[in-house]
Amino acid sequence: MQNNEEESQSGLKLSVILLFIFALGFLTFIDDKSGIEMNLDNPKTIAILKLLQTISVLIVFILPSFLFAIFWTKSKIPYLGIATKPAFSTLLIAGTGMLMALPMINWLAEINLHMQFPEAFSGIEAWMKHSEERATLLTDALTKGTTIDVLILNLFVIALMAAFSEELFFRGVLQKVLNECTRNKHVGVWVGAILFSAFHMQFYGFLPRMMMGAYLGYLFLWSGSLWPGILAHFINNGMAVFLIWLSNRGEINVDADKVGIQENEWVYVVISFVMVTMSLLLVYRKEKKRLLLAKTNHGDTENTELHGE
Repeated sequence: MQNNEEESQSGLKLSVILLFIFALGFLTFIDDKSGIEMNLDNPKTIAILKLLQTISVLIVFILPSFLFAIFWTKSKIPYLGIATKPAFSTLLIAGTGMLMALPMINWLAEINLHMQFPEAFSGIEAWMKHSEERATLLTDALTKGTTIDVLILNLFVIALMAAFSEELFFRGVLQKVLNECTRNKHVGVWVGAILFSAFHMQFYGFLPRMMMGAYLGYLFLWSGSLWPGILAHFINNGMAVFLIWLSNRGEINVDADKVGIQENEWVYVVISFVMVTMSLLLVYRKEKKRLLLAKTNHGDTENTELHGE
Protein backbone atom coordinates (compact mmCIF):
# COMPACT_ATOMS: atom_id res chain seq x y z
CA MET A 1 0.00 0.00 0.00
CA GLN A 2 1.03 3.58 -0.52
CA ASN A 3 2.96 5.22 2.30
CA ASN A 4 0.53 7.20 4.45
CA GLU A 5 3.15 9.46 5.97
CA GLU A 6 2.33 13.11 6.38
CA GLU A 7 4.55 15.09 4.03
CA SER A 8 5.21 18.76 4.67
CA GLN A 9 4.84 21.60 2.17
CA SER A 10 2.35 19.69 0.01
CA GLY A 11 0.90 22.87 -1.50
CA LEU A 12 4.32 24.14 -2.50
CA LYS A 13 5.23 20.77 -3.97
CA LEU A 14 2.09 20.69 -6.08
CA SER A 15 2.66 24.26 -7.26
CA VAL A 16 6.20 23.44 -8.38
CA ILE A 17 5.07 20.26 -10.18
CA LEU A 18 2.21 22.05 -11.96
CA LEU A 19 4.55 24.87 -12.98
CA PHE A 20 6.99 22.27 -14.30
CA ILE A 21 4.22 20.56 -16.32
CA PHE A 22 3.01 23.93 -17.67
CA ALA A 23 6.55 24.90 -18.70
CA LEU A 24 7.02 21.61 -20.55
CA GLY A 25 3.65 22.04 -22.26
CA PHE A 26 4.53 25.59 -23.28
CA LEU A 27 7.84 24.44 -24.76
CA THR A 28 5.99 21.72 -26.69
CA PHE A 29 3.54 24.34 -27.97
CA ILE A 30 6.38 26.63 -29.09
CA ASP A 31 8.09 23.72 -30.85
CA ASP A 32 4.84 22.84 -32.60
CA LYS A 33 4.39 26.43 -33.79
CA SER A 34 7.99 26.73 -34.96
CA GLY A 35 7.19 25.00 -38.23
CA ILE A 36 10.59 23.30 -38.41
CA GLU A 37 10.32 20.41 -40.84
CA MET A 38 12.36 17.22 -40.58
CA ASN A 39 13.10 14.65 -43.22
CA LEU A 40 11.29 11.73 -41.65
CA ASP A 41 12.23 9.49 -44.57
CA ASN A 42 15.91 9.70 -43.61
CA PRO A 43 16.95 6.74 -41.39
CA LYS A 44 19.60 8.91 -39.70
CA THR A 45 16.93 11.44 -38.70
CA ILE A 46 14.80 8.67 -37.19
CA ALA A 47 17.78 7.27 -35.28
CA ILE A 48 18.55 10.73 -33.88
CA LEU A 49 14.90 11.23 -32.91
CA LYS A 50 14.85 7.93 -31.01
CA LEU A 51 18.05 8.86 -29.19
CA LEU A 52 16.66 12.30 -28.34
CA GLN A 53 13.44 10.74 -27.09
CA THR A 54 15.36 8.44 -24.75
CA ILE A 55 17.46 11.31 -23.44
CA SER A 56 14.43 13.56 -23.07
CA VAL A 57 12.48 11.16 -20.83
CA LEU A 58 15.57 10.75 -18.67
CA ILE A 59 15.89 14.52 -18.25
CA VAL A 60 12.21 15.45 -18.19
CA PHE A 61 10.66 12.66 -16.10
CA ILE A 62 13.10 10.19 -14.55
CA LEU A 63 15.79 12.48 -13.13
CA PRO A 64 13.34 15.06 -11.69
CA SER A 65 11.28 12.27 -10.08
CA PHE A 66 14.32 10.79 -8.31
CA LEU A 67 15.58 14.23 -7.26
CA PHE A 68 12.12 15.09 -5.91
CA ALA A 69 11.97 11.89 -3.87
CA ILE A 70 15.51 12.22 -2.52
CA PHE A 71 15.43 15.89 -1.54
CA TRP A 72 11.75 16.59 -0.84
CA THR A 73 10.24 13.50 0.81
CA LYS A 74 10.83 11.71 4.09
CA SER A 75 11.01 8.18 2.69
CA LYS A 76 13.28 9.07 -0.28
CA ILE A 77 13.26 6.58 -3.20
CA PRO A 78 10.61 4.24 -1.68
CA TYR A 79 8.21 7.20 -1.89
CA LEU A 80 7.96 6.57 -5.65
CA GLY A 81 6.63 3.03 -5.22
CA ILE A 82 9.40 1.32 -7.18
CA ALA A 83 10.79 -0.38 -4.07
CA THR A 84 7.46 -2.03 -3.27
CA LYS A 85 7.23 -5.57 -4.59
CA PRO A 86 3.78 -6.38 -6.00
CA ALA A 87 2.08 -9.76 -5.91
CA PHE A 88 2.56 -11.74 -9.12
CA SER A 89 -1.21 -12.10 -9.42
CA THR A 90 -1.56 -8.30 -9.34
CA LEU A 91 0.90 -7.97 -12.21
CA LEU A 92 -0.97 -10.63 -14.17
CA ILE A 93 -4.34 -8.99 -13.60
CA ALA A 94 -3.01 -5.52 -14.45
CA GLY A 95 -1.52 -6.70 -17.73
CA THR A 96 -4.61 -8.68 -18.70
CA GLY A 97 -6.88 -5.75 -17.87
CA MET A 98 -4.92 -3.47 -20.18
CA LEU A 99 -5.09 -6.02 -23.00
CA MET A 100 -8.86 -6.27 -22.55
CA ALA A 101 -9.19 -2.48 -22.64
CA LEU A 102 -8.52 -2.13 -26.39
CA PRO A 103 -12.16 -2.03 -27.65
CA MET A 104 -13.16 0.43 -24.91
CA ILE A 105 -10.17 2.66 -25.66
CA ASN A 106 -10.99 2.64 -29.39
CA TRP A 107 -14.63 3.48 -28.66
CA LEU A 108 -13.65 6.42 -26.46
CA ALA A 109 -11.16 7.58 -29.11
CA GLU A 110 -13.92 7.52 -31.74
CA ILE A 111 -16.19 9.63 -29.53
CA ASN A 112 -13.32 12.02 -28.84
CA LEU A 113 -12.52 12.30 -32.55
CA HIS A 114 -16.01 13.57 -33.38
CA MET A 115 -16.12 16.20 -30.65
CA GLN A 116 -16.41 19.68 -32.17
CA PHE A 117 -15.62 23.06 -30.66
CA PRO A 118 -17.89 26.11 -30.92
CA GLU A 119 -17.15 28.47 -33.81
CA ALA A 120 -15.49 30.92 -31.43
CA PHE A 121 -12.78 28.33 -30.75
CA SER A 122 -12.13 27.41 -34.40
CA GLY A 123 -8.53 28.64 -34.18
CA ILE A 124 -7.81 26.40 -31.19
CA GLU A 125 -9.48 23.46 -32.93
CA ALA A 126 -7.35 24.01 -36.06
CA TRP A 127 -4.19 24.04 -33.95
CA MET A 128 -5.28 20.86 -32.16
CA LYS A 129 -5.86 19.08 -35.45
CA HIS A 130 -2.49 20.23 -36.76
CA SER A 131 -0.81 19.04 -33.57
CA GLU A 132 -2.56 15.68 -33.85
CA GLU A 133 -1.53 15.26 -37.50
CA ARG A 134 2.07 16.11 -36.68
CA ALA A 135 2.11 13.60 -33.81
CA THR A 136 0.68 10.92 -36.11
CA LEU A 137 3.33 11.58 -38.76
CA LEU A 138 6.08 11.38 -36.13
CA THR A 139 4.68 8.13 -34.69
CA ASP A 140 4.42 6.60 -38.16
CA ALA A 141 8.02 7.54 -38.88
CA LEU A 142 9.34 6.18 -35.57
CA THR A 143 7.56 2.85 -36.03
CA LYS A 144 8.77 2.17 -39.55
CA GLY A 145 10.80 -0.96 -40.21
CA THR A 146 10.38 -4.71 -40.48
CA THR A 147 13.49 -6.16 -38.85
CA ILE A 148 13.78 -7.71 -35.39
CA ASP A 149 16.31 -5.11 -34.24
CA VAL A 150 13.88 -2.31 -35.17
CA LEU A 151 11.13 -4.02 -33.16
CA ILE A 152 13.37 -4.43 -30.10
CA LEU A 153 14.57 -0.82 -30.29
CA ASN A 154 11.02 0.49 -30.66
CA LEU A 155 9.80 -1.64 -27.75
CA PHE A 156 12.56 -0.16 -25.62
CA VAL A 157 12.26 3.50 -26.69
CA ILE A 158 8.54 3.89 -27.42
CA ALA A 159 7.07 1.31 -25.04
CA LEU A 160 9.37 0.65 -22.06
CA MET A 161 11.04 4.02 -21.55
CA ALA A 162 7.76 5.88 -21.96
CA ALA A 163 5.96 3.53 -19.57
CA PHE A 164 8.62 3.68 -16.85
CA SER A 165 9.26 7.42 -17.03
CA GLU A 166 5.61 8.50 -17.20
CA GLU A 167 4.49 6.20 -14.40
CA LEU A 168 7.38 7.40 -12.26
CA PHE A 169 6.40 11.05 -12.70
CA PHE A 170 2.61 11.04 -13.05
CA ARG A 171 1.79 8.29 -10.57
CA GLY A 172 4.88 8.07 -8.34
CA VAL A 173 5.14 11.83 -7.84
CA LEU A 174 2.14 13.82 -9.11
CA GLN A 175 -0.62 11.49 -7.91
CA LYS A 176 0.90 11.13 -4.45
CA VAL A 177 1.30 14.90 -4.04
CA LEU A 178 -2.30 15.39 -5.20
CA ASN A 179 -3.38 12.85 -2.58
CA GLU A 180 -1.49 14.77 0.10
CA CYS A 181 -3.04 18.09 -0.94
CA THR A 182 -6.64 17.01 -1.47
CA ARG A 183 -6.80 14.36 1.28
CA ASN A 184 -8.90 12.40 -1.18
CA LYS A 185 -7.16 9.59 -3.03
CA HIS A 186 -9.85 9.28 -5.70
CA VAL A 187 -9.53 12.97 -6.53
CA GLY A 188 -5.78 12.42 -6.75
CA VAL A 189 -6.25 9.57 -9.22
CA TRP A 190 -8.65 11.46 -11.51
CA VAL A 191 -6.95 14.86 -11.44
CA GLY A 192 -3.66 13.06 -12.10
CA ALA A 193 -5.26 11.21 -15.02
CA ILE A 194 -6.58 14.47 -16.50
CA LEU A 195 -3.17 16.13 -16.25
CA PHE A 196 -1.50 13.01 -17.65
CA SER A 197 -3.76 13.12 -20.70
CA ALA A 198 -3.54 16.89 -21.18
CA PHE A 199 0.26 16.83 -21.03
CA HIS A 200 0.46 14.73 -24.19
CA MET A 201 -1.03 17.64 -26.17
CA GLN A 202 -3.04 15.23 -28.33
CA PHE A 203 -6.53 16.43 -27.57
CA TYR A 204 -8.37 14.11 -29.94
CA GLY A 205 -7.09 11.25 -27.83
CA PHE A 206 -7.84 12.97 -24.52
CA LEU A 207 -10.68 10.71 -23.30
CA PRO A 208 -9.02 7.30 -23.84
CA ARG A 209 -5.72 8.52 -22.42
CA MET A 210 -7.49 9.97 -19.37
CA MET A 211 -9.28 6.67 -18.73
CA MET A 212 -6.01 4.79 -19.11
CA GLY A 213 -4.42 7.22 -16.64
CA ALA A 214 -7.21 6.52 -14.15
CA TYR A 215 -6.74 2.76 -14.57
CA LEU A 216 -3.01 3.10 -13.95
CA GLY A 217 -3.69 5.43 -11.04
CA TYR A 218 -5.92 2.92 -9.27
CA LEU A 219 -3.40 0.16 -9.84
CA PHE A 220 -0.85 2.29 -8.00
CA LEU A 221 -3.29 3.39 -5.32
CA TRP A 222 -4.40 -0.11 -4.43
CA SER A 223 -1.12 -1.99 -4.82
CA GLY A 224 1.28 0.65 -3.51
CA SER A 225 3.70 -0.46 -6.20
CA LEU A 226 4.52 1.31 -9.44
CA TRP A 227 5.29 -1.97 -11.25
CA PRO A 228 1.73 -3.11 -12.09
CA GLY A 229 1.12 0.27 -13.75
CA ILE A 230 4.46 0.17 -15.55
CA LEU A 231 3.66 -3.30 -16.88
CA ALA A 232 0.15 -2.30 -17.98
CA HIS A 233 1.47 0.90 -19.58
CA PHE A 234 4.20 -1.06 -21.36
CA ILE A 235 1.67 -3.60 -22.65
CA ASN A 236 -0.51 -0.80 -24.02
CA ASN A 237 2.41 0.87 -25.84
CA GLY A 238 4.14 -2.38 -26.74
CA MET A 239 1.02 -3.93 -28.23
CA ALA A 240 0.67 -0.95 -30.59
CA VAL A 241 4.36 -1.14 -31.54
CA PHE A 242 4.17 -4.90 -32.16
CA LEU A 243 0.99 -4.74 -34.25
CA ILE A 244 2.41 -1.93 -36.40
CA TRP A 245 5.57 -3.98 -36.90
CA LEU A 246 3.53 -7.01 -37.99
CA SER A 247 1.57 -4.77 -40.35
CA ASN A 248 4.80 -3.37 -41.80
CA ARG A 249 5.86 -6.94 -42.55
CA GLY A 250 2.52 -7.67 -44.22
CA GLU A 251 1.71 -10.44 -41.72
CA ILE A 252 -1.57 -8.90 -40.54
CA ASN A 253 -4.11 -6.68 -42.22
CA VAL A 254 -6.32 -6.05 -39.19
CA ASP A 255 -6.43 -2.45 -37.95
CA ALA A 256 -6.36 -2.76 -34.15
CA ASP A 257 -7.60 0.84 -33.85
CA LYS A 258 -10.92 -0.21 -35.41
CA VAL A 259 -11.73 -3.04 -32.99
CA GLY A 260 -14.88 -2.07 -31.12
CA ILE A 261 -16.00 0.82 -33.33
CA GLN A 262 -17.18 -1.00 -36.42
CA GLU A 263 -20.79 -1.97 -37.02
CA ASN A 264 -22.30 -4.42 -34.52
CA GLU A 265 -19.15 -4.45 -32.38
CA TRP A 266 -20.70 -2.63 -29.43
CA VAL A 267 -20.72 -5.93 -27.54
CA TYR A 268 -16.90 -5.90 -27.61
CA VAL A 269 -16.95 -2.49 -25.91
CA VAL A 270 -19.32 -3.73 -23.19
CA ILE A 271 -17.21 -6.83 -22.56
CA SER A 272 -14.07 -4.68 -22.53
CA PHE A 273 -15.57 -2.28 -19.96
CA VAL A 274 -16.69 -5.17 -17.75
CA MET A 275 -13.28 -6.89 -17.94
CA VAL A 276 -11.37 -3.71 -17.12
CA THR A 277 -13.67 -2.97 -14.17
CA MET A 278 -13.34 -6.54 -12.91
CA SER A 279 -9.56 -6.40 -13.14
CA LEU A 280 -9.49 -3.32 -10.91
CA LEU A 281 -11.88 -4.91 -8.42
CA LEU A 282 -9.72 -8.04 -8.32
CA VAL A 283 -6.60 -5.98 -7.65
CA TYR A 284 -8.44 -4.11 -4.89
CA ARG A 285 -9.63 -7.29 -3.19
CA LYS A 286 -6.33 -9.12 -3.52
CA GLU A 287 -4.28 -6.21 -2.23
CA LYS A 288 -6.69 -5.59 0.64
CA LYS A 289 -6.46 -9.25 1.64
CA ARG A 290 -2.66 -9.13 1.33
CA LEU A 291 -2.48 -6.04 3.52
CA LEU A 292 -4.67 -7.57 6.21
CA LEU A 293 -2.59 -10.75 6.16
CA ALA A 294 0.65 -8.77 6.45
CA LYS A 295 -0.73 -6.77 9.36
CA THR A 296 -1.86 -9.97 11.11
CA ASN A 297 1.50 -11.69 10.58
CA HIS A 298 3.31 -8.72 12.08
CA GLY A 299 0.94 -8.53 15.01
CA ASP A 300 -0.23 -5.08 13.97
CA THR A 301 -3.97 -4.76 14.03
CA GLU A 302 -4.00 -0.99 13.85
CA ASN A 303 -5.06 0.83 10.69
CA THR A 304 -5.62 -2.19 8.45
CA GLU A 305 -7.92 -0.15 6.24
CA LEU A 306 -6.96 -0.01 2.58
CA HIS A 307 -5.62 3.42 1.66
CA GLY A 308 -8.03 3.80 -1.23
CA GLU A 309 -11.11 3.48 0.98
